[in-house]
Amino acid sequence: MMLQLPSSTIVNRKIPKNKFYEKLQANQSLKDLFTQQVESIIWKHKLSKETIRLEPKDDIEEVQVFEVHLKERTYSLDLLRSIDKAIPYPILYLILYEDQVKLAIAYKERNQTDDNLSVVRSYHESVWQPVEEMKFNIVQGLDLKAVYENIIRQLLPFDSKPEIELTAVLERQVRIVKLTQECQRLEAKIRGEKQFSHKVELNMEMQHKRKELNQLLD
Repeated sequence: MMLQLPSSTIVNRKIPKNKFYEKLQANQSLKDLFTQQVESIIWKHKLSKETIRLEPKDDIEEVQVFEVHLKERTYSLDLLRSIDKAIPYPILYLILYEDQVKLAIAYKERNQTDDNLSVVRSYHESVWQPVEEMKFNIVQGLDLKAVYENIIRQLLPFDSKPEIELTAVLERQVRIVKLTQECQRLEAKIRGEKQFSHKVELNMEMQHKRKELNQLLD
């Protein structure tokens, strides 16, 4: 598994699940989620000024890499959300099940009332792939904020120009997801519509949304 990280970043420390329970004052359903889905969590790497000689910027002082070993291939984002809320630093997850891996990261911000907590805005994931084929260049950027933002950009389903602010890029992704769902909903309605004139109207609406979607994807 190629992460192209220097040995100075290696932590390799197993994190007991109860550490998250304590920090989050977890209820029983969250504890059950960890018990059912997670085999183990390993703090694999720490990217910081000390370990990789990149300067912090804004609120991004460190970027962590966690391995999450699953008991089954499916998992709930609530699992990652709970970890992300408990830890203020960005976390790149290597989610592993048997010989498969996928990457995930949250776009998140510091909680305004508590610096030790985070507010999660969105999640960005790769597809599952064989562990031995996984290659990912984490360290792209001249500071830790750029590294974090470029990890997110690499996991988006489209290419984004580096000069465009990440917040604008993520707004575009939200619009893409919404339009994709609307097109799927209209397709289903067209299939079920008996009246020809209504079918034509729905089809015109869908073509309009498809055109807008294709423009966003280009």
